Amino acid sequence: MSLANKYRPQTFDTIIGQDHITEILKAQMSTHKQIHHNYLLFGPRGTGKTTAARILAKAINCLDPHEGNPCNKCFNCTTINEGKTLDYVEIDAASHTGVDNIREEILDKAAYPPANLKKKIYVIDEVHMLSKWAFNALLKTIEEPRDNVCFILATTDIQKVPETIISRCQVFNFKKIDKKEIGKRLKMICEKEELTATDGAIELIAKISEWCARDAVKYMDQVSVLGNIDEEHITKFLGVASEVLIKDFLTLIQTGDAKALFEKIDDIHNQGIDLHNFAKQTLMYIDQIFLEDIEFFTKISETFTDIIGNIRYYPYPTIIYKVAIHKHLKWDTIKN
Repeated sequence: MSLANKYRPQTFDTIIGQDHITEILKAQMSTHKQIHHNYLLFGPRGTGKTTAARILAKAINCLDPHEGNPCNKCFNCTTINEGKTLDYVEIDAASHTGVDNIREEILDKAAYPPANLKKKIYVIDEVHMLSKWAFNALLKTIEEPRDNVCFILATTDIQKVPETIISRCQVFNFKKIDKKEIGKRLKMICEKEELTATDGAIELIAKISEWCARDAVKYMDQVSVLGNIDEEHITKFLGVASEVLIKDFLTLIQTGDAKALFEKIDDIHNQGIDLHNFAKQTLMYIDQIFLEDIEFFTKISETFTDIIGNIRYYPYPTIIYKVAIHKHLKWDTIKN
């Protein structure tokens, strides 16, 4: 089993970075008086939306809840965890966009009472991918909810969800997870799995995961096959750059030595570092030190933004770097 699945949170208390949501849900589950029929969870990918939906489904049906958390031991929790009940249905809207899919998978079956659980739970992931007609069909069901049915919708793009759907749901906004929280989770996993990881490696993984806890655990799992989890192995296996390399590259730009810069770009590419990720990493680093030289970092940020926007269209990524850096150096010469 992958580490991401092995250490996937099974209770509200083990979800990181979303206390503003989990505390409310735990309170609702503790009283069972304010359980809503429809929930809408939105926010960036990898922040715990689908995980929270599964935990919520178990908490609603749990036979022995503990302070709002599912016990994960009773019959109801076990059958959901093992995927052995027809009363819990999880659908990826990206592959079930049409109205016929929604009718067949949900609407026709929602009319029948649950076979085993207290409530039937329908989790629709990436719900914004549904067609207009599918949304209309779904609306008819959720606006007149049955007591034994609950819909949990999740999306990374709430702007594409119709207001008529949103207004009938209890809405929760998932935030990007702080890299310190991700770092703590990675260290905990390392301790339990008896993995050796340097602090620098943990910090680098937390950064490149871009606030996505799932990706961070996945990256650590991949690198762990090489033995010790350190910055050198991360660079080699994941194609990412160390902070030292980024700092040296920015220093070269400041010196204005085009020949040395172009050779460095080729060297970075030859090391197997993904140049698209390198541009994103550089912008993240600039954000941390922006006040040190506002004028320079403003202009170079524009350069790297252009690189990110255009690199996918270039068959040779080093060229887009050299063109963009050349324009920057030319601008700097004119300015002086």
